[in-house]
Amino acid sequence: MRTVRYVLLLAGCALLFFAGLYLFRAPILTLYAHFFVLQNAQKGADAIICLSGDRETRTPECLRLWNRGFGKRLFVTEEKPKSAEFNVIELSHLQFAQAVAQKMKLDAKWELLPSLDGGATSTFDEAEDALAYAKKAGWQRLIIVTDEFHTRRAHLAFNKVFKGSDVVVEVAGAPNELFAIDDWWQSDRGILAYFAETIKYPIYWLWNHEPKFVKND
Repeated sequence: MRTVRYVLLLAGCALLFFAGLYLFRAPILTLYAHFFVLQNAQKGADAIICLSGDRETRTPECLRLWNRGFGKRLFVTEEKPKSAEFNVIELSHLQFAQAVAQKMKLDAKWELLPSLDGGATSTFDEAEDALAYAKKAGWQRLIIVTDEFHTRRAHLAFNKVFKGSDVVVEVAGAPNELFAIDDWWQSDRGILAYFAETIKYPIYWLWNHEPKFVKND
């Protein structure tokens, strides 16, 4: 009888636990998403760097920050071409940023952050490119702009690369129209985004560079 009572007690506790998760899923999942988000950009940085990825979200956010005085210069990272044959058909990162500035009616001058290795394929690569340019330009502080869900991981990668330098790295997150921190689990894109961060963040936390077992090309 005692064994049966223990089994029933455990089953009841498990049922209450999962019922609680279901009833309070919104605040729990929102709190979970908040872990991956970091916003610490301050006005007056030497440069704002738009990381490659979702151009439609990151580029306008860079321009809004620049227009409000968060940075003196605007940069896009140099991406490695995805297809040598058809790359000429697609707008480059720089061309897209210039088109967005024109669409937003802002007299902003975009510059290309040169790659050290024929184009960046990861956030670590972009951090290496940024550090090299920052040293040459004598920057004291820069802001990187990426999607909200990617901010903490991007900041982690940049801080590891910039460790020992005198350059301060801050981060700003760009929102999107498909999902937000408080409803990401209701969107396929949101689920994919935060699921990917769940896997990638520990990897970035453990390594000081892009892991060799992950092929980035």
